[in-house]
Amino acid sequence: MQQIIVVLILFAAIGYACWWGWQKMKNANNPCEGCCGCQLKDLKNCQKQKKSCCNAKK
Repeated sequence: MQQIIVVLILFAAIGYACWWGWQKMKNANNPCEGCCGCQLKDLKNCQKQKKSCCNAKK
């Protein structure tokens, strides 16, 4: 029973790591990915800027 629980936890951890990596690769070309919402992002001009468009993260 313990081995089944350990295997399920390992599968969940591996699944989460794969999902997280997929999300990071999918948004790799978006300089505003992870931005808290700066004025450039609101104006839709952030795609042309570097990731420094938002310096403060909440």
